Amino acid sequence: MPDDFLDRTEELAALERAWRAAGASLIVVWGRRRTGKTRLLGRFVEGKPAVYHGATEQASALELARLSDAARAALRPGPGDLLAHGDFPDWPTALSYLGQRARRQRLLVVLDEFPYLVRAEPALPSIVQRFWDHEGRRTKLRLVLCGSATSVMEDLQREHAPLFGRVDLRLHVRPFSYLDAAAFHPRLAPAERAIAYGVLGGMPGYQLRWDDRVSHRANLRRLFGDPTSPLLDEGEFVLASELPEGAGYFRILRAIAAGERTYGGIKRLAAIDIERPLDRLTALGLVERVTPVTEDPTRTKRAVYRIADNFLAFWFRFVYPHRADIARGLGDHVVDRVILPGLSDHMGEPWEEMARAFLRRAAARGELPVEVTALGRWWSGDGTVEIDVVGLRGRTAVLVGSVKWARRVGSQELARLRRAAEALPRRADDLLHVLVAREVVEDVPPGEALALTAHDLYAGAPATVPRALPRRA
Repeated sequence: MPDDFLDRTEELAALERAWRAAGASLIVVWGRRRTGKTRLLGRFVEGKPAVYHGATEQASALELARLSDAARAALRPGPGDLLAHGDFPDWPTALSYLGQRARRQRLLVVLDEFPYLVRAEPALPSIVQRFWDHEGRRTKLRLVLCGSATSVMEDLQREHAPLFGRVDLRLHVRPFSYLDAAAFHPRLAPAERAIAYGVLGGMPGYQLRWDDRVSHRANLRRLFGDPTSPLLDEGEFVLASELPEGAGYFRILRAIAAGERTYGGIKRLAAIDIERPLDRLTALGLVERVTPVTEDPTRTKRAVYRIADNFLAFWFRFVYPHRADIARGLGDHVVDRVILPGLSDHMGEPWEEMARAFLRRAAARGELPVEVTALGRWWSGDGTVEIDVVGLRGRTAVLVGSVKWARRVGSQELARLRRAAEALPRRADDLLHVLVAREVVEDVPPGEALALTAHDLYAGAPATVPRALPRRA
């Protein structure tokens, strides 16, 4: 198993810059559960004078007592010190004390799971604001507020919120990309890495549970067939940390996972008014609204919806409907008869997203034979033609691609792609065709198409792939 602190170099560098900067810094760190925020902050505090408090949903007095203990351990107060005689009586006193200790030298204070503290003391954001305006700014304090409840943490920073305009560093810790997630599994073959990412997504906390010494079938049985696995209830925990109960979010996500993609189809299967909860899911990044790459997303009504997180898509499709069977000891049956037969179909969408991410990265680096300014999916107005990847230069299509989670693709798929491209409204005469397969692209003459496999997507070096294709003006 690799070191459980991987990558996050940019996030750690941003925190270190805030530590070295002159004056005080108010830092807000947020992101979904399991993104590795606590490990990131744990690495950040190493070797620094720091008070680290992780909230645990206790009453405010108990949280203050635990913060007092953390401050005593880190700061070692003398006999006449406030903390030598008891705990912090309230939050204004606690913040003022920590600010005084940072008058002459830098002090890092981390309040992890800050939303729990706000739940226990709703006035805390205003208390932090008053402290920061009147005392904190004149110290060398680095105050970090961290939380997994994305909605709460983002609300702290909105206009008219107490902390609006006062935050010096806003750090959104996002899931890993498919390339970064691969660092957890250096021994896996590229296609197996793709399966681990397609099932678990980019959350480090999930990727650490995948054992690259055994098959993906064995991993699926252990993680989703064992009734004691913590991942069986993880989908509920994710939603509970972000969304109120009883608002229809489960129905919407289940409808999308079941194959409904249009607004009308989701509404019909969910059997509720979905407008506001769907907007909320989209705002939180749990659901993505997808439009054809040729359309203005703010104006077009041609939109479909997808669950944006691979793990949640997998969980709602395969685990949520079968939890009762798994709890009754039928988990291996669910894996063998439901999950494994449906895995290839599930992998279609994550695999497409991986291919598009690869091509966007290649385009940004100037490593494609054509210049691409936008890249995404496309489908015709009547829905009869779909193209997995369309790259535009301006408003003209210069690249089209077919992405298949099939072991092999070849000349027949290239012919199908060429026919589909004829439906595009504006296309270059010398379109670049791209074929993506899991392992082999065969029967395609050099120069006819850019051929990519899982090996190429994980190599991260597209400039070495299309040598037979000349760069186009």
